Order: sequence, then structure tokens, then C-alpha cells
Amino acid sequence: MSERGADLMRKASGQLGEIDEFFATLSEADLSKTCSDHAGDTVGAVAAHMAEGYHYLGRFLRAAGYVAGLPAAGGSHGRGSVPALPDMLDRLACGRVPIGLLADLTDEQLDSVPPAGSSRFSNGRRILEQVINAVIAHQAAHLATLRLAVA
Repeated sequence: MSERGADLMRKASGQLGEIDEFFATLSEADLSKTCSDHAGDTVGAVAAHMAEGYHYLGRFLRAAGYVAGLPAAGGSHGRGSVPALPDMLDRLACGRVPIGLLADLTDEQLDSVPPAGSSRFSNGRRILEQVINAVIAHQAAHLATLRLAVA
């Protein structure tokens, strides 16, 4: 474990706490609102995509060999049907498991460069720490979009 990995875990965990608080304010009616600055997607579609964000990170870390275990099968990170709000809240809550993996990353791993295309955030030049920060920034952008859409 490295301090940098623990810092990333705290950062992502804090963000997930903010996301949890925001999702707790949503209603089923909010899910059908349009996110005007997000290609016309609904709040529900963006929220479902966002709920998958940290699961995606966990699958990437496992598939790229950074943490033990096989990549978990599961939800898609893409757009599709929008689950009911309680299901999204459950999926979001389960995002804490992949976030916990960050604390186990070593400085050597965080300084390594994942192969280009191994995730949508990997370009063959970014180190793993930058890739993880890009995922966190991606989640922050979604949260900002959702806040504007329901304001």
C-alpha cells in the first residue's frame, strides 16, 4: 500500500459520498429530466452511467493485473435502459468495493503506464495515477451535469 493509493481512495470515497448525497435527493420524476449539456441524455441515463463509474474502474484494475481477481462481470458502462432509482442507489453503494482497491496500489503500480486502450482513459502515456484521476474527474463532470439538470 502507498500513501498515494490511500489518497486516491480517500478522494474517490469522498466523491462517492457527495454522489450518494445527491442521488438521495432525486425522485423518479427527476430521472426523466433532460441534461441539456449532455447530448440530450436524461438525468436517469447519466445517473445510471455514473453509478457504473467505479465498477468500471474496478474491472479495469483487475483486467490490467493491478489487483488480484478476475474482472467482475456486470453492468455496462455505456448507455442503455435506465434502472429504477432504488436499483441505481444499490449499484452506487456497491461502488465502495472497487474504491477500496485503490488503497492497495503501490507507488510502482501508480507510476506504471497502462497500455493504450486498456481503458477509455488510458492513452499509453498517462501513468495509472493519472488514469484514476481522470476517472474521478469524469465522475465529477457527471455530478455537475446532474446538479444543473435538476436545479
